[in-house]
Amino acid sequence: MISSDPVKASEELEKWASGLEQRARQYAELQQRMDTTTATESSPDGAVRVTVDSNGVPTEITLGERSRGLDPAQVSAQIMTCMKRAQATLRRRVQDLIAATVPADDEPARGIFAQYEQRFPDVPGDDAGPAHEVTREMKIGGVEDENPVPPPAPRAAPRPDRPDRPDRPDRPDDDGWDDRSFLR
Repeated sequence: MISSDPVKASEELEKWASGLEQRARQYAELQQRMDTTTATESSPDGAVRVTVDSNGVPTEITLGERSRGLDPAQVSAQIMTCMKRAQATLRRRVQDLIAATVPADDEPARGIFAQYEQRFPDVPGDDAGPAHEVTREMKIGGVEDENPVPPPAPRAAPRPDRPDRPDRPDRPDDDGWDDRSFLR
């Protein structure tokens, strides 16, 4: 509560405004540091390496020489595992940035961390190794179905309705060119 004494009230408001300015600077610094934060994880055998940006979006996927000759489903599983591990690493880095930059008990800081925690949980059973269990599924970007269903045959586009020509009832859809070239 603000004091009823005008001098004290002025000092309290100045102190409050100064605190807000300090928090704004802290959050601006946090945002700057978060924007440049990335995380990279590799498969233990070095076949796959994935880097994610501060939003957890992959910015680099590198397939090493060891990925040659591997089953594509196994490579895909390694990419996904590395990406999820990189995202979990990112979450931990953001948590460290928050703790080092703004008060940990600050409500906005808790909200930021909760969002990262929800979006990027730890990889269950992560032993820092590639996923060994591979299931054959249809995935975007490739079809692994043995008996694919052919796409339906394209249908002809319907002709637009044309009004009947009163001067030529025998040719209701006549376009007026009378089978003559428009190049005269």
